Amino acid sequence: MSTATPTDFIGPWIGETIGYDSPAHIWEISVRASRLEIRTRWEDESGWELMYAEVTDGPAGFSIGEQRAVLVDSQHFVIPGWDTNDTRGGVGPSYDVVFSRPGIAELSAHQAYQRFVASRDQA
Repeated sequence: MSTATPTDFIGPWIGETIGYDSPAHIWEISVRASRLEIRTRWEDESGWELMYAEVTDGPAGFSIGEQRAVLVDSQHFVIPGWDTNDTRGGVGPSYDVVFSRPGIAELSAHQAYQRFVASRDQA
């Protein structure tokens, strides 16, 4: 995908950390003016935190500060290095996280992640 609009991200997303066993990232994304408003929590917690993101092009996705999310297809996006070490007490490396729409799309998260890796390696 070469371009994205804020509406491409509206709704619920489930994030899976690649290479480390951690709780799922639960995100609810809405649009506020030209920015994305992201409510986030771990699957085993009840409290939500709030973040804001800017939709970007080349490749399509959004940014949260210095972090970039890359839209793989309409059902998946990846944030390289997103899971830094919040669940490990600040110890260890960062891990990529693949986000999927809840349901059937979650079953193809690993394939979407592999497509992301292949496209990144070709760049």
